[in-house]
Amino acid sequence: MPLMFFLRRRILQPLAMSMALWSGLAGAAPAAPSSGLLTILDGSAFLLRETGKFALAEGVMLRPDDVIEVPAGARLARIELPDGLSLALGPGSRALISPRLPGERAGACLYLLNGWLKLSAPKGVKATVAASPLDVSTTGGTLILWVQPDGARVFAEAGESGVRRGGAPASVQTLASGELLSLGNGVDAKAELSNRPTQTFVSALPRAFVDALPARAAKFQDHPLEPKLLAPLAYADAQPWLDVDSPSLRRAYLARWRPLTKDAEFRRGLVADMKAHPEWEPVLFPPRPKHTAP
Repeated sequence: MPLMFFLRRRILQPLAMSMALWSGLAGAAPAAPSSGLLTILDGSAFLLRETGKFALAEGVMLRPDDVIEVPAGARLARIELPDGLSLALGPGSRALISPRLPGERAGACLYLLNGWLKLSAPKGVKATVAASPLDVSTTGGTLILWVQPDGARVFAEAGESGVRRGGAPASVQTLASGELLSLGNGVDAKAELSNRPTQTFVSALPRAFVDALPARAAKFQDHPLEPKLLAPLAYADAQPWLDVDSPSLRRAYLARWRPLTKDAEFRRGLVADMKAHPEWEPVLFPPRPKHTAP
């Protein structure tokens, strides 16, 4: 049963909310910049780029390796990508735009570290999102991904969704429209499949995910805005990504964070938490070259 229909009948019947699917809206969206355009922002959100922390605003063009943070007090940050793709981040979310991932994960449009994501793809277009416990994809459908410390939940709101768990060999599980997959962390974690969203999922679902959102890329794509610099990027800002539980992702982004080691506070933080990111030890303390006798 699609989530919109379920909520209208079981949870939100007293509310006259619009239930139009994003996939139809996204199909009419004009082409957007390659890494996306922030077109709807409800509340405050932040951008980590290079060595700075910026305030996001509607109309900001995003680049590969940008980190988006949507605080718990915000409601929604919506990104429109090329080919009509739409990504919406909910409260308490952290995401990496156009991540550099190896192997089968290459080509993902976003890496969700934690929080809520709604992905909508127009007919015939495939999109993939990566996360720590799993990767999700859909072709011409709409899915919702919720990543928490104890695992993740994937809901196929419209159309089929594919779920690929980590580990080897990788296998893809197909979710039919209306199905919910709950998965704990770890390769051996058990997965629970439900033919409808659970009460826990519905209760936690960001209400902004229920609303129909118009395509707005055309309003900004010819005149994108520059984000406002708030402060230099601090160690605490980058730490969730420095300590991410994916060793391949940590190694891939050594160069991205390396310029920040010039800051003494940032360097002290790296050293103090070395157990969480051991790949930084040869970077901060390179071995001395061996002496060769003449």
